[in-house]
Amino acid sequence: MNKNILPESREELISMFLGLGVVVLVVVIIFNFVMKAKGNISLPGISTKNEQIALTTPGVEKNIGDNVYEVKKGDSLWNIAQTKYGNGFLWTKIASENKLANGSIIEVGQKLSLPTISEAEIKSAPKPIAVSETYKVRLGDSLWKIASAQLGNGYKWTEIWVLNRARVRDPNRLEIGMVLKLR
Repeated sequence: MNKNILPESREELISMFLGLGVVVLVVVIIFNFVMKAKGNISLPGISTKNEQIALTTPGVEKNIGDNVYEVKKGDSLWNIAQTKYGNGFLWTKIASENKLANGSIIEVGQKLSLPTISEAEIKSAPKPIAVSETYKVRLGDSLWKIASAQLGNGYKWTEIWVLNRARVRDPNRLEIGMVLKLR
Protein backbone atom coordinates (compact mmCIF):
# COMPACT_ATOMS: atom_id res chain seq x y z
CA MET A 1 0.00 0.00 0.00
CA ASN A 2 1.37 3.36 -1.03
CA LYS A 3 1.21 5.93 1.80
CA ASN A 4 2.26 8.79 -0.42
CA ILE A 5 -0.33 11.62 -0.16
CA LEU A 6 1.07 13.54 -3.11
CA PRO A 7 -0.68 13.08 -6.45
CA GLU A 8 0.91 10.54 -8.73
CA SER A 9 0.36 12.34 -12.04
CA ARG A 10 0.38 15.82 -13.38
CA GLU A 11 -3.37 15.71 -14.15
CA GLU A 12 -4.17 14.86 -10.53
CA LEU A 13 -2.05 17.80 -9.36
CA ILE A 14 -3.79 20.23 -11.74
CA SER A 15 -7.19 18.85 -10.76
CA MET A 16 -6.39 19.27 -7.06
CA PHE A 17 -5.34 22.94 -7.51
CA LEU A 18 -8.40 23.73 -9.63
CA GLY A 19 -10.65 22.19 -6.99
CA LEU A 20 -8.89 24.18 -4.27
CA GLY A 21 -9.30 27.36 -6.36
CA VAL A 22 -13.04 26.76 -6.76
CA VAL A 23 -13.45 26.19 -3.01
CA VAL A 24 -11.54 29.42 -2.21
CA LEU A 25 -13.59 31.37 -4.76
CA VAL A 26 -16.89 30.11 -3.30
CA VAL A 27 -15.76 31.00 0.24
CA VAL A 28 -14.77 34.54 -0.87
CA ILE A 29 -18.12 35.07 -2.63
CA ILE A 30 -20.08 33.88 0.40
CA PHE A 31 -17.95 36.03 2.73
CA ASN A 32 -18.54 39.15 0.58
CA PHE A 33 -22.27 38.47 0.42
CA VAL A 34 -22.52 38.12 4.20
CA MET A 35 -20.41 41.23 4.85
CA LYS A 36 -22.45 43.38 2.45
CA ALA A 37 -25.69 42.25 4.08
CA LYS A 38 -24.55 43.51 7.49
CA GLY A 39 -26.05 46.93 8.21
CA ASN A 40 -25.73 48.43 4.77
CA ILE A 41 -29.45 48.41 4.12
CA SER A 42 -31.28 51.71 4.67
CA LEU A 43 -34.57 50.97 6.40
CA PRO A 44 -36.96 53.50 7.95
CA GLY A 45 -36.37 53.78 11.68
CA ILE A 46 -32.76 52.61 11.52
CA SER A 47 -30.17 55.37 11.86
CA THR A 48 -26.94 55.53 9.98
CA LYS A 49 -23.81 57.32 11.10
CA ASN A 50 -24.90 60.56 9.38
CA GLU A 51 -28.18 60.72 11.28
CA GLN A 52 -26.41 60.01 14.57
CA ILE A 53 -24.13 62.99 13.93
CA ALA A 54 -27.15 65.15 13.14
CA LEU A 55 -28.78 64.18 16.44
CA THR A 56 -25.77 65.33 18.44
CA THR A 57 -25.12 68.54 16.54
CA PRO A 58 -24.82 71.43 19.01
CA GLY A 59 -27.81 73.77 18.97
CA VAL A 60 -30.40 71.22 17.88
CA GLU A 61 -31.78 70.79 21.39
CA LYS A 62 -31.14 74.33 22.62
CA ASN A 63 -34.79 75.32 22.14
CA ILE A 64 -37.07 74.19 24.94
CA GLY A 65 -40.85 73.88 25.12
CA ASP A 66 -42.96 74.26 21.99
CA ASN A 67 -39.91 74.35 19.71
CA VAL A 68 -38.85 70.76 20.54
CA TYR A 69 -40.86 67.73 19.50
CA GLU A 70 -40.23 64.20 20.73
CA VAL A 71 -40.95 61.61 18.03
CA LYS A 72 -43.63 59.06 18.90
CA LYS A 73 -44.36 55.67 17.33
CA GLY A 74 -45.95 56.08 13.91
CA ASP A 75 -44.75 59.67 13.44
CA SER A 76 -43.34 61.01 10.20
CA LEU A 77 -42.07 64.48 9.40
CA TRP A 78 -45.19 64.98 7.28
CA ASN A 79 -47.49 64.16 10.23
CA ILE A 80 -45.51 66.39 12.59
CA ALA A 81 -45.67 69.32 10.15
CA GLN A 82 -49.39 68.70 9.60
CA THR A 83 -50.02 68.71 13.37
CA LYS A 84 -47.79 71.68 14.28
CA TYR A 85 -48.24 73.93 11.24
CA GLY A 86 -51.41 72.67 9.58
CA ASN A 87 -49.55 71.78 6.37
CA GLY A 88 -47.59 68.57 5.81
CA PHE A 89 -45.55 70.12 2.99
CA LEU A 90 -43.57 72.03 5.62
CA TRP A 91 -41.82 68.79 6.64
CA THR A 92 -38.81 69.94 4.63
CA LYS A 93 -38.33 72.87 7.00
CA ILE A 94 -38.20 70.47 9.97
CA ALA A 95 -35.72 68.22 8.14
CA SER A 96 -33.41 71.11 7.25
CA GLU A 97 -33.64 72.60 10.77
CA ASN A 98 -32.44 69.28 12.21
CA LYS A 99 -29.87 68.65 9.44
CA LEU A 100 -31.38 65.25 8.62
CA ALA A 101 -29.64 63.59 5.68
CA ASN A 102 -32.76 61.47 5.06
CA GLY A 103 -36.09 62.93 6.18
CA SER A 104 -37.80 59.55 6.08
CA ILE A 105 -35.58 58.21 8.86
CA ILE A 106 -36.58 59.35 12.32
CA GLU A 107 -36.59 57.33 15.51
CA VAL A 108 -39.01 57.03 18.40
CA GLY A 109 -37.78 59.26 21.23
CA GLN A 110 -35.70 61.45 18.94
CA LYS A 111 -35.99 65.15 19.79
CA LEU A 112 -36.57 67.40 16.81
CA SER A 113 -36.12 71.14 16.87
CA LEU A 114 -39.16 72.78 15.28
CA PRO A 115 -38.38 75.89 13.24
CA THR A 116 -40.33 79.09 13.74
CA ILE A 117 -42.41 79.53 10.59
CA SER A 118 -44.33 82.73 9.92
CA GLU A 119 -47.99 82.77 8.93
CA ALA A 120 -46.96 84.10 5.52
CA GLU A 121 -44.69 81.08 4.92
CA ILE A 122 -47.45 78.70 6.03
CA LYS A 123 -49.95 80.34 3.66
CA SER A 124 -47.50 80.36 0.74
CA ALA A 125 -46.58 76.67 1.17
CA PRO A 126 -48.16 74.24 -1.30
CA LYS A 127 -51.58 72.98 -0.27
CA PRO A 128 -52.51 69.29 -0.31
CA ILE A 129 -54.84 68.33 -3.14
CA ALA A 130 -58.45 68.08 -2.04
CA VAL A 131 -59.69 64.51 -2.37
CA SER A 132 -63.01 64.06 -4.07
CA GLU A 133 -65.49 61.45 -2.89
CA THR A 134 -65.50 59.51 -6.17
CA TYR A 135 -63.22 58.77 -9.11
CA LYS A 136 -64.06 57.77 -12.68
CA VAL A 137 -61.71 55.07 -14.03
CA ARG A 138 -59.73 55.95 -17.15
CA LEU A 139 -57.63 53.90 -19.56
CA GLY A 140 -54.45 52.62 -17.88
CA ASP A 141 -55.70 53.13 -14.32
CA SER A 142 -55.05 50.67 -11.53
CA LEU A 143 -56.10 50.82 -7.89
CA TRP A 144 -52.47 51.59 -6.99
CA LYS A 145 -52.28 54.53 -9.44
CA ILE A 146 -55.64 55.89 -8.27
CA ALA A 147 -54.65 55.62 -4.59
CA SER A 148 -51.31 57.33 -5.27
CA ALA A 149 -52.85 60.20 -7.21
CA GLN A 150 -56.03 60.70 -5.19
CA LEU A 151 -55.08 59.64 -1.67
CA GLY A 152 -51.35 60.35 -1.77
CA ASN A 153 -50.32 56.78 -0.95
CA GLY A 154 -50.39 53.79 -3.29
CA TYR A 155 -50.73 51.39 -0.38
CA LYS A 156 -54.25 52.75 0.23
CA TRP A 157 -55.46 50.84 -2.84
CA THR A 158 -56.88 48.25 -0.45
CA GLU A 159 -59.12 50.89 1.13
CA ILE A 160 -60.55 51.76 -2.30
CA TRP A 161 -61.05 48.07 -3.04
CA VAL A 162 -62.87 47.45 0.26
CA LEU A 163 -65.18 50.41 -0.37
CA ASN A 164 -65.99 49.12 -3.86
CA ARG A 165 -66.06 45.33 -3.32
CA ALA A 166 -69.56 45.06 -4.75
CA ARG A 167 -68.40 46.55 -8.09
CA VAL A 168 -64.75 45.45 -8.17
CA ARG A 169 -64.47 41.70 -7.64
CA ASP A 170 -60.89 41.47 -8.95
CA PRO A 171 -58.65 44.44 -8.00
CA ASN A 172 -56.55 43.83 -11.12
CA ARG A 173 -59.49 44.32 -13.49
CA LEU A 174 -61.04 47.77 -13.56
CA GLU A 175 -63.55 48.79 -16.19
CA ILE A 176 -63.06 52.09 -17.94
CA GLY A 177 -65.81 54.53 -16.92
CA MET A 178 -66.74 52.84 -13.64
CA VAL A 179 -67.10 55.23 -10.72
CA LEU A 180 -65.26 54.28 -7.55
CA LYS A 181 -65.88 55.57 -4.04
CA LEU A 182 -62.75 57.01 -2.44
CA ARG A 183 -64.21 57.71 1.01
